[in-house]
Amino acid sequence: MRQLIGKNQLALLIIMFMIGSTPLFELGIKAKQDSWIAMSMAAVAGLALTGLYLIIQRRAPEAGMGELLRFHFGKWIGTALGIVYAMEFAYESMRNVRDVGELTSAALLQFTPKWIIMLFILLAAAYTASKGVEVFVRVVQLLFPVAAASYLIIVTLLFFSGLVRFDELLPIMENGPMPVLKAAFPDLVSFPFGQLVIMFAYWRLVSEKKHISKITLLSQGGVSLFLIFMNALILCVIGPALAGATALPLLQAVQLIRLANFLERLDVIVTLLLFIGLYVKITALYLASIMVFRSSTGIETRNLLLPIGLVIYVMSFLEPNNTFHIWLGLDVTLKIVPVFQIAIPLMMLIVGVRKRYKNKAREGRGPSSVEK
Repeated sequence: MRQLIGKNQLALLIIMFMIGSTPLFELGIKAKQDSWIAMSMAAVAGLALTGLYLIIQRRAPEAGMGELLRFHFGKWIGTALGIVYAMEFAYESMRNVRDVGELTSAALLQFTPKWIIMLFILLAAAYTASKGVEVFVRVVQLLFPVAAASYLIIVTLLFFSGLVRFDELLPIMENGPMPVLKAAFPDLVSFPFGQLVIMFAYWRLVSEKKHISKITLLSQGGVSLFLIFMNALILCVIGPALAGATALPLLQAVQLIRLANFLERLDVIVTLLLFIGLYVKITALYLASIMVFRSSTGIETRNLLLPIGLVIYVMSFLEPNNTFHIWLGLDVTLKIVPVFQIAIPLMMLIVGVRKRYKNKAREGRGPSSVEK
């Protein structure tokens, strides 16, 4: 029996997936104090991209990603692309597993081996995935209030501590718009906004199909505003120079909090947000990989869970060090993923329009009949 999720669960899944660990970092820092502007531009482009995804999904609301690819590109090409997408989602999940290992061992648990940290977070994701999408979204529902309260506490304490200095955002566009545009496109569009391409695997499971577009766009819009706000807040607290030089800028900002000579060392909150955010992203991508592989090949979920999990874990050790991991992610991966996030969906849109036009022409409702 296929598991279904409600519209509110879809909203929380999108919110938690998009947030992930994103606010912990300072994305677009190449634009320095204008990184929040770059984030704003990317957010607008991301909404347009999600609109494209929704148009494609509405053609076959009950179809998964594998079926959609076969519908647009035919059996053989569609199946091949489905397998490639499944592996791409597994690769993205691996990157988050490695992020957990690197960030945790570097900033939080220096004496714990990375392989243990990565194993435990992946085991938690695998156990959740084995229970299905419905259980996963229920876990997301439970984690959302914890994450929301943690961010609220951090933001409140940063303002009450007097650490926020808005002059860190000045001057605006000191070097013109080009540095901002280069920071926004394609990197910030690809991550985090373009990652919503995985929703092709989840939308078909929503019980209230007519609300999918509204809920998706509203959720993404709300998260985008939050990410822009957090981006600007980190800049206001530690400045662009330090934000670009530290691995976890939000952790650096939180470590500056001192209230009444007793409220300090709130690293545990950042640690909690790191694990919650990356756990949700790892599990969502892991599940998406399984579902797309199944819809492309027909292999049962129970037969895919262990092999894909092993692939994710083994791949997480292929990168020799954190420097290579960051280079591969920021300088290579973000230049390749637009093929999956933009190019192929655009081809699906074009193919779908042509098919619709040809079908209408066959039925005598095409332009030729109008001219007659």
